[in-house]
Amino acid sequence: MRLAAHLGIFDPHASLLAATAGSADPVAQIESAARLGFAGITDNCLKARAPEVQRHMGHALKAHGLEMGTFTHHILAAEPPFFWGAPVADMDAAMAGSLAAAERIGGGCINVILLDCGAPLAEQLARAADNLAAAMALAVAHGVKLAVETVSRARVPLVLVERVGEVAAVARAAGAGLILDSCHCHCTGEDMAAAIMAHADMLAAVQIADMPGRIEPGAGMIDFAPIMTALRAIGWRGLVEAELMPARPGVGGEAAAVSALRDLALH
Repeated sequence: MRLAAHLGIFDPHASLLAATAGSADPVAQIESAARLGFAGITDNCLKARAPEVQRHMGHALKAHGLEMGTFTHHILAAEPPFFWGAPVADMDAAMAGSLAAAERIGGGCINVILLDCGAPLAEQLARAADNLAAAMALAVAHGVKLAVETVSRARVPLVLVERVGEVAAVARAAGAGLILDSCHCHCTGEDMAAAIMAHADMLAAVQIADMPGRIEPGAGMIDFAPIMTALRAIGWRGLVEAELMPARPGVGGEAAAVSALRDLALH
């Protein structure tokens, strides 16, 4: 399995390898990830970084042979909500920031989340499929992936629908991919292994974190064996994104988290 280290889930200064890298600089983070054998990175805060920083990150990824994974179209902790189920007056303008970031960094997968704007559910789902289809056309034209993540109300209270099947139906109607996250599947009581098998044809990204606390595998209560078995069964060649924070702080805690990730990837 090809692992990806994150450069910030909600905070660009709180990355998986912050202590190990000895710097919050994303290029230093990329270099640390490469030294530790990661195959890529994921960065929810990418859009918030300066264009020149994004370019430097892209150069570093290319130099170290690392792949860019997912990054969020809407940074939950830093931007006003973006509603896919509401009218979007100018999709080109709405997507411009994400597409420009992807171009500067050299690729990646735009992660979108369906949030509730308050309109009737059926109306929002239909409009979201149409809006996502328009966004997909732009992404394809720019050589960028786009996928919808299934998230739980326990973690994102404003989410429109949280069941994998509901999210997958909207994504499939739009021709978009699907992102599965063990944290959110745990919170909604979904069987992630079954979801992987059921939606293998549209699976765009896989994110892992143990619960409670979004910590490294083995430090919580999630059984990752069926998840990894399912990924191997479908021949998964994409990144397995470690969207977690070490259970213990500092270099030692990060080393333990990396060791747990390596063990998971090997078994």
